[in-house]
Amino acid sequence: MSEPDRSQTWWRAATVALVLVWLLAIGRWMVADVWDETNALVAFGSSTWTTGEALRFVLTQSMGIWRPLPSALAVLVIRGLGDPERAWVVMRVLNVVMLLSSLGLFVMAMNRWGGVSWRRTALFALTFLYSAGALIVAGWFANLFDAWTLLLIALGVMLMSRERFVGAGIAFGISFFCKETAALALPMLVLFAAAGYLSLRQALRAGIPASVLGAIYFSLRHRVIPFGSSADTHQFLAADFFPTIVGLAESFWRQTMWGEGPGVLGFVWFAFSVAAMPGWRTRGAFLLLVLATAVIYWQMFSVYQNEVLIHYLMFVGRLYLIPVVMVLFVLAMKREWALAVLAVPLLAGAIVTYTRYERFQESYRAIYRHAAGSTARPIRVHFPMKPLSDPIRGVEIGDLPEASLVLDPASGRLLPRKPAAP
Repeated sequence: MSEPDRSQTWWRAATVALVLVWLLAIGRWMVADVWDETNALVAFGSSTWTTGEALRFVLTQSMGIWRPLPSALAVLVIRGLGDPERAWVVMRVLNVVMLLSSLGLFVMAMNRWGGVSWRRTALFALTFLYSAGALIVAGWFANLFDAWTLLLIALGVMLMSRERFVGAGIAFGISFFCKETAALALPMLVLFAAAGYLSLRQALRAGIPASVLGAIYFSLRHRVIPFGSSADTHQFLAADFFPTIVGLAESFWRQTMWGEGPGVLGFVWFAFSVAAMPGWRTRGAFLLLVLATAVIYWQMFSVYQNEVLIHYLMFVGRLYLIPVVMVLFVLAMKREWALAVLAVPLLAGAIVTYTRYERFQESYRAIYRHAAGSTARPIRVHFPMKPLSDPIRGVEIGDLPEASLVLDPASGRLLPRKPAAP
């Protein structure tokens, strides 16, 4: 066997090992359903309505969001299985399958545009999978919206590599019905054109059908959730935009808001990634992608977790997944060595997310086990941030002054509630 062949064999084995270790880590992470997972199990699995009624609701009504395709899938899986304890595991496994499928589709596109390279594939798999974004999407099934959107974008990229640009645009357009983040496919086309993968004509052939379907989605969404209204997730307050840009840039490569505020090192990693881009046009397109990400996620990077364990920012990694993977794709094709450098902050953020989220899940498993062993049900837990009414397990969580238990957000411990001072 020649030296190049031996090298390819080694990198192929490294890729397989990376995927297997990641799968084992995700399997170990299947601790307990939490937050929106549990609420979805309760709501979609309720016997108070039929499967048809549940489907009709998610397709035509607001849940604070309107993402009809993944929501309909969740209804069918949860009601089809009929067992909440199996459903949350199966739903997470589906996210894992979608992430690995996305990885495969991106690699297929790389091989078409740049030839087969197992070293590049291994580095891309490392930075793709071993990131806080990929981990939390695999480990929390409520992120199925991000998993579906990424899968359709990856399909579109693969189709573009085969010069099926209209088909790619349709895939990008359908992804809008999974999550609004699909709009990032449009600045991604600019980035790919700047990097030399697409001509302007080819980018337009994909971008026009994507834009048409996106406009149809937003028109339908506006009927369900008026854009920018109090019912909408985004309020687009001008004062929050600059903090969003700062927080996004600082945390872009570690993909977590753990800590008290922005740190210098995060900006260093971001500056490195800008400098690593091949040429000024590509750097400008990268910054345009980051700006578009900030607009889509307005207000969502302006607050830090401040080392509070039980917090909605535990799941913030999902917001980075799609834009970061787009950037990694370009770097893998043009600046392969940069992936090895950026693996450092990505792995650091992944470790933070993995260890903290494990403790997060253990906190809720303790609540479920306490309820299972209690004769007086439902048990009531004071924790105002995320209410839950679970009649199956016999758990009530929320702003409950009479609750005998409290969930400490900093440590995640379930504690007896101290009586109020007279």
